[in-house]
Amino acid sequence: MSRDKDAARDFDTVFRNTAVAEALAQAAAPLHEAASAFWQSAMSQDALTPRMRELVLVALHSTVTSLNAQGTQRHIRRALEAGAEPADVMDVLVTIAPTANHALYFAVPVLMRELKAAGKDAEYPPPTPQAQQIKDDFIRTRGVWLEQREAIFRLMPEYFAALSKLSTASWTHGSLTRKERELIAIAIDCVVTHMFEPGLAMHIRCALEHGATRQEILDVFQLAALMGLETYIQGGDALFAAGQGHGTEPKTEKT
Repeated sequence: MSRDKDAARDFDTVFRNTAVAEALAQAAAPLHEAASAFWQSAMSQDALTPRMRELVLVALHSTVTSLNAQGTQRHIRRALEAGAEPADVMDVLVTIAPTANHALYFAVPVLMRELKAAGKDAEYPPPTPQAQQIKDDFIRTRGVWLEQREAIFRLMPEYFAALSKLSTASWTHGSLTRKERELIAIAIDCVVTHMFEPGLAMHIRCALEHGATRQEILDVFQLAALMGLETYIQGGDALFAAGQGHGTEPKTEKT
């Protein structure tokens, strides 16, 4: 059963327990109020459903550029409470797994440049028939092709085959709609820990083609901005983890 919609938006619910939130508010009320207001500014938007908001946050916390275990666990729990199915969460996790490949978009051209400077073989071989078929299948499934993939396609055909299988798995067998999956991809490409413009532009374009609205995409951007509050959330838990067997109690003035 889903939790009460307004309760799920309450900033204090993201801490380990209510005592942590109370201790933070007692220790520095204006700071806690500012953090709470920032959280509410994103969570009170209505273009996305509570389920979709939490799935976006699952992606933001679990993507390779973040790898925030505490945040991932928190938002998987909240996503399930908001009505997501385990298959939806698995769809998100597989969809974002190829993000680490973006490093090769940067690394392979550097290798080829340095090979050329050293007078070594820097030519791109023609694609194998098998690799060409995989590329064609990828384009047919995803409807897009980033030029950054071309070097990998030519130089690393076996890796490219495995990457393409991973990159199309959720798109052919996942539980999310195409629009929802594009919104997930927008989130991980716009977040401050990544900011991958070619992918962001491509996924915005695809999201719009599959019915996403401007406000839905803006809401994803606001959720991505909430990542800045993780320092406060995890720091607060570390400071005032009452009842967890560690942390400290808030200081009170001596009389």
